[in-house]
Amino acid sequence: MKWFEADTRWELFGVKSLEDFINNYVVTGKFHNAVPKDIVTAFETVSYLMVHSYYHWPMMDEAMTKALLVMEMAVKLKAKKDNIALETPPNKSGKTFQKKLVTLIDEVCDVNHLDFLKLDFNRARNLRNSRMHPEQHSYMGALGKPAGNMMLFMNIINFLFLEKAAIEKLKVRRQELKEELQLFQNGNFVLEYNNTKILIDIVHFHKYVKFNDKELLMLLVNPVLNNAYQYITEQKFNDPIVIALQEFKINGLTLEGKDLNGGNVKIETTYNEENMLKFLKYNEELKKVSDHDISVYNTFCSGKALWEMEQLIYENCWGCK
Repeated sequence: MKWFEADTRWELFGVKSLEDFINNYVVTGKFHNAVPKDIVTAFETVSYLMVHSYYHWPMMDEAMTKALLVMEMAVKLKAKKDNIALETPPNKSGKTFQKKLVTLIDEVCDVNHLDFLKLDFNRARNLRNSRMHPEQHSYMGALGKPAGNMMLFMNIINFLFLEKAAIEKLKVRRQELKEELQLFQNGNFVLEYNNTKILIDIVHFHKYVKFNDKELLMLLVNPVLNNAYQYITEQKFNDPIVIALQEFKINGLTLEGKDLNGGNVKIETTYNEENMLKFLKYNEELKKVSDHDISVYNTFCSGKALWEMEQLIYENCWGCK
């Protein structure tokens, strides 16, 4: 029966079997216990739609649409919980109107001190608007990063329903880490992890999450490249280096911790003469690279790193309900 024949378009993405497809393209719900049951149940449908797209490619787009509607539901449920009206005050004629989603997002985030979620929320909202008001009939399938988006949506929902005390502690610790990691924005450092040593000059940015006894610090670091000019101008980039730490401490210009496998990680300043010559050569090559090419390189690294960090948060921070 055609209903149960694999859609051949998935072969273009290296999918060899249903099991292979599920492992790489299907995301299941992971929510902590404060997330309402209606949301958990609705996300089960999203996962079923994702699985069925193995047989019919456009179903992945339907899964995305359903997930965006779940996001909207989450905002409205949180608004009700916080006694935020879903409608506008009566106008001169006594009529009320449903508030725009962007208004509800702003009000919910402001009440719960979740302003750090607004950018991610607005990204999801823009996706929702394009789905609800399409200009033409098209299918994105795997091209729309469905698994990554689903993980992002679930992370947003989990943050949305954290208790206020947990949110306040999270924000305070994030600010502390921002100040501590400021010292790693520009320097001569050695990163030790996976039994290797890598020279780095910048910790570009970080993400930090703490939920109950689960703590996760993620860093995007910039390696000192050999042949930096050729590497950046030819734009044949390797994946960025993202370090995930479950235990860590920062003491001045030294950061030490344990990765997710229990391995040791350390970042510290180096004054080794050989290393300093490598830094010097690297910086001389960077001066030859155009601002445009450097921007392309940085955009690639930060974009890939952000998706990886969302996956790390999804996989390591939330308990199944």
